[in-house]
Amino acid sequence: LLHTAVLFLFESRPQIKKNLQRLIIIAFYLPVIPFSVVIKKFILSEDTYLMVTATQLVKPFVLWLVIALFIAASISRRLAKMVEEKEVQKFHLAIFWSVIAIAILIGFTLLFEGNKLPYIGNYLVLISMLSSIFPSIIFSYYVYRYNYMEFVLRRSVFYSFLTLILICLYYFGIKKLSKTLEHHYFVNAKILESVFVISLVFWFPTLKERIQKLIRKLIFFRIANSEYMLNELSHVISADPLVNFNKLLEYVVTSINKATAIKSINLLLFKSERTQIIGNKKYEPVTQSDLQHIIQFFANGEYVVLNRYEVKEVSIINEMRLLDAIFLFPIFVNRRLTGLLCLGRARRGVSITSDNLDQLMIIANEIGSAVEKSKIIEEKLLLERKMYENEKLSSLGRLSTSVAHEVKNPLSSIKAIVQVMREDLKNNESLQEDLTIIVDEIDRLTKVVNQLLQFAKPTSELKTSVRIGDVINSTLVVLNHEAKQNKIATFCQIPNDLPAIITDEGALKEVFFNLIHNAIQAMPSGGEININAHYQPSNHMIQVTIADTGIGIPQASVQKIFEPFYTTKQTGTGLGLSIVKKKLEEMDAAIRVENNGEKGVSFIINFPLNEPILTQF
Repeated sequence: LLHTAVLFLFESRPQIKKNLQRLIIIAFYLPVIPFSVVIKKFILSEDTYLMVTATQLVKPFVLWLVIALFIAASISRRLAKMVEEKEVQKFHLAIFWSVIAIAILIGFTLLFEGNKLPYIGNYLVLISMLSSIFPSIIFSYYVYRYNYMEFVLRRSVFYSFLTLILICLYYFGIKKLSKTLEHHYFVNAKILESVFVISLVFWFPTLKERIQKLIRKLIFFRIANSEYMLNELSHVISADPLVNFNKLLEYVVTSINKATAIKSINLLLFKSERTQIIGNKKYEPVTQSDLQHIIQFFANGEYVVLNRYEVKEVSIINEMRLLDAIFLFPIFVNRRLTGLLCLGRARRGVSITSDNLDQLMIIANEIGSAVEKSKIIEEKLLLERKMYENEKLSSLGRLSTSVAHEVKNPLSSIKAIVQVMREDLKNNESLQEDLTIIVDEIDRLTKVVNQLLQFAKPTSELKTSVRIGDVINSTLVVLNHEAKQNKIATFCQIPNDLPAIITDEGALKEVFFNLIHNAIQAMPSGGEININAHYQPSNHMIQVTIADTGIGIPQASVQKIFEPFYTTKQTGTGLGLSIVKKKLEEMDAAIRVENNGEKGVSFIINFPLNEPILTQF
């Protein structure tokens, strides 16, 4: 009893070192050493009350016993103050008072010779001998009533079977063995039976576990398999979601389907104004406004399962029908509803047990934790990526500025000298042609240098209200001549009522100039450029698409085209798209590329409308 109480205390105080724990437990067993010399006398004696009659052994042993009981009681009292659950507090207090009562009873009966009192002395001895049963009764009550320490599983079947085995083991094993030893070796049968019963009690957890597994395999195979699969799923979800999060959610849906044999399982995750649905959805996409009564029901952050056959509110029932759901499990992140786990009807002849519902609630909680973890990891990776990009761009910017200035000054001098030579040698036509080529090459180098300077140029703080359609049209006016020379047709579809954005107009012109000019260069034999723009009210953004019918981009290069100095062309610096991406990031906009194979490339830009000043005009 003292050993068990101390283990409970150590579990609540993990800071105590393991070696110290072992020393304390060994110290509790030291008083047994002097008592061990008389074990033979106890086994061979036929006197049931040897502990009472053997006066030279009584008081030291009983004194140690009473002290051990008082220590165990004080530990139970301390544990009752440390735990928060009311049932566990009551359990420890019940053990405390029962052990105190036993210690007082044994101390009074044997230390203060209460056993010699007339009329009640023998009864006190009998009650003292039976007193060890009372803590076991208390423990059994809490196991049965509150499933304490998760000791009980299918009580009626399991414990009936286990009780039958124990009775058979006692009558046909222990009792017969003790009688045989008593008859042939003159051993005290009662003492032997006590030793065997105590050994059986110590062996009980192992026996219970083995029989429990056997019953679950033979009788509750499907249920056991279902619970095992849901348990494994819970462990998988609780692991750090460094894998693809959507793949993890798909695995969750598939695993629940296998474990519960439910036809329709869907995971709904609420993201801003849209709803992500993962699973075997058989209904139209739903929005949060379609589920307002369910969302309102879970607004207080209460973890409860919604059963459609038990819900009384018609509005919630209708919304559950919309989701084809019989059961709804809330998914919370920081007590805020972020999703729903929807379970439909089970296959015929298969039912969902209460244990399955409990496990699914745990899984829903684990999904909420996984959502939170994935957001934290995603934000961390994004921050690290931005820091790396900023550091890389900063280094490239400094390098570009240094190189550009070192090259630009000599180029200006060379160009000035060449232009003077052209004036002096007007009559020499052969030299005039060579000097013209030199000037053109100097201009080309100057353009490259200017691009380097533009890449390293700090962000402009001048932001005005800009209409995207006007900027694109003005850019097309500049590039229209080059497009016609290359037999390229341009088609522009931009609504007149497109909202304005607040940004640097010069930077926006440069973005569209680079993208449209790249599209023209990608179609030397002619083609089409299609420019579309539209407002997306669902996420409050303007999306612009610039698509060409050129040769496309090799798939291996798609992920690299925005990197500085990376180019797939024979000429060029590889800075054009890097500048585009940098400028767009400064506007809080995002760009992505879609490779259409032999049909060309589409660049898709999303401009956010976050400022209240953004209006239509």
